[in-house]
Amino acid sequence: MTREQYMRRKRLRLARNWALLILICAAIVALMTRGILWLLPKANALLAGPRSFEAASYSGTGYTFDADDARLILVNANLPFAGEPSPTLAPANEDGTIQLEAEAADAYRQMSAAAAEDGVALVLSAGYQDADARTAAYEAQKQQYLEKGKTEEEAASLSADIQLPAECNEHGTGYAADILSSDYPDRDTGFDTTRAYEWLTAYAAEYGFILRYPEDRQAATGVVFEPWHWRYVGTENALAIRASGLSLEEFLALQKAS
Repeated sequence: MTREQYMRRKRLRLARNWALLILICAAIVALMTRGILWLLPKANALLAGPRSFEAASYSGTGYTFDADDARLILVNANLPFAGEPSPTLAPANEDGTIQLEAEAADAYRQMSAAAAEDGVALVLSAGYQDADARTAAYEAQKQQYLEKGKTEEEAASLSADIQLPAECNEHGTGYAADILSSDYPDRDTGFDTTRAYEWLTAYAAEYGFILRYPEDRQAATGVVFEPWHWRYVGTENALAIRASGLSLEEFLALQKAS
């Protein structure tokens, strides 16, 4: 091999080595850049804290009240069922063990999926209940008061503040849904401290659900604050009711008087 050939081969090896080094450096930079881009939003989220859920504004323009809308049926201690309802039902939760009225079931499934995208795992703990189930729930609540030494009359009155009698319990309509979360499975007022409750308060109306027994409307509803109890009324109705700040009883009374 001549010196000229040796030098040419040496230059080629050097060029190849530099090319390999540049490629390796470029690959390292690309990986680092991708890692930084992946890490930045997560670090920002950690520093910024949990995302707040805020309801979109609702003007009410174009809202028309329909007194014959079946989704606005009012059931309470003063307005019991005239007869046992027979709603068209559909599975609402993932395993199909809980049913709601068909339109409400579809709305709940959409709402649950949207919540999941925001990192909130909703859990439907109760939906439609037949007369036997509603009676059993009321009797169980009343029995708790009887065991505490209350009279039959006192137990019945106290129970109705929490668990209405079967003929007054809107779970028979198929529109009532008890909603909790995977990290808070208990039906008590502590649910209002959860991210799930925050999410529902902000967005449930967009899927047709309202908080049925708000904390500051007990005088109107006759039922204590139940942050887990939501009621399907249809999206336009729900948005109008949420914007009013009224309970279902008050909203319907106001609309019918208009």
